[in-house]
Amino acid sequence: MVFLLALKNLRRHLRRTILTLAAIGLGTALALFSIGLGDGAHLQMIENGVRIGHGHLTLQQEGYLESPSISLLVPDPSSAIQTFLSSGFARGVYPRVRGEGILATAAGGEGVQFQGIDPGLPGEAEIFRKSMEEGAFLDSPGENSILIGRKLAEKLKVKVGSKTVLTTQDANGEIISTLLRVKGIFRSGSTSIDGGICLIPLETLQEALQMGAGVTSIAVYLENPFQQKRALDEMGRILPEGQGKLYPWQSLQPDLRDYVIIDDAFAYILYAIILLIVAIGVLNTVLMSVMERRREIGILTALGMGGGSIMGMVLVETVLITLLGIFFGVLLGLGVNWYFTVHGLDLSSFYQEEFTLAGTILDPVMHSHLRVNRALGVCLAVFLITVTMGVYPAWKASRTRPVEAMEKP
Repeated sequence: MVFLLALKNLRRHLRRTILTLAAIGLGTALALFSIGLGDGAHLQMIENGVRIGHGHLTLQQEGYLESPSISLLVPDPSSAIQTFLSSGFARGVYPRVRGEGILATAAGGEGVQFQGIDPGLPGEAEIFRKSMEEGAFLDSPGENSILIGRKLAEKLKVKVGSKTVLTTQDANGEIISTLLRVKGIFRSGSTSIDGGICLIPLETLQEALQMGAGVTSIAVYLENPFQQKRALDEMGRILPEGQGKLYPWQSLQPDLRDYVIIDDAFAYILYAIILLIVAIGVLNTVLMSVMERRREIGILTALGMGGGSIMGMVLVETVLITLLGIFFGVLLGLGVNWYFTVHGLDLSSFYQEEFTLAGTILDPVMHSHLRVNRALGVCLAVFLITVTMGVYPAWKASRTRPVEAMEKP
């Protein structure tokens, strides 16, 4: 009987019911869209950041993070690579040599960060491959070639085919110089990257720096980035002794980590404001409904309907309208997220030449990425907040006295 009375009351005030449904539905859809787009942007930033940087996980010697030195080597990269690939978590594992030096030409010299990569490995330096503007990408692990950014090429006044000299310290602490020919020029969209990073074949650097088969780090890219903690624990457990320590990208790229945390915090504040507005709307609607039916509630009480049943009736109304609102909100929110997952949100008009933030390159087209657990969390939050807001009107209705309620029509 309580359920039927609640359903009847919702149908009787159909316009008000529809407006409340619309408020709950739009609030839910907006929250789902905001979370999906925010998570998608973070995922793209992190993916680009780890591709330019050190990977989702990075193997390197302890102390290298505090004081990078060519002498701090991963001695047997091949066994570590096989260990990571056999773990089932990695989609790509790449040995690298990182260091700093001076790249000089007849026009002068510039301080650079060099990266030694194996160009034969599929997926290695994918962002740089896509950013090639002139010349060709590296194709042999032992060639004396170098890739530089457009900004650096302009500073050094070089073009494809020009000779450069890289001066740095080798693994024994000796100053060495290596002649390298510019094979290609890239433009990533980041002034710092295009003006200070260069790519060199891995074997060329290992020979020049007298490193043998050692590398300074091994970058691990995960099949599922959301399994990072589990992968870190399990890979660290099976890693052979003496190979180094496995670090998450958050330790090596603190600027990107802090930006994601702060942006998430502001996003949660926005979601809370949206849900609070929806909850106040529900409270106002249910309270108004109770006040308008005061006489009717008084008659039901006089006929023997207990306070608990009265309270249950109002709560059932709130639950029904909340569930229906969430249902339509989920349909709308999933539809909007699907569109922006496929087509993306083009923000290129807001950027000029540089597409960087927190040390990573931004994609001009932002794609949504809504996870199931995040969507369920939004629905649960909307349900709990709106139903909680219905408790006070339900309690007030249960306290109605028949004589007072029927004094006025």
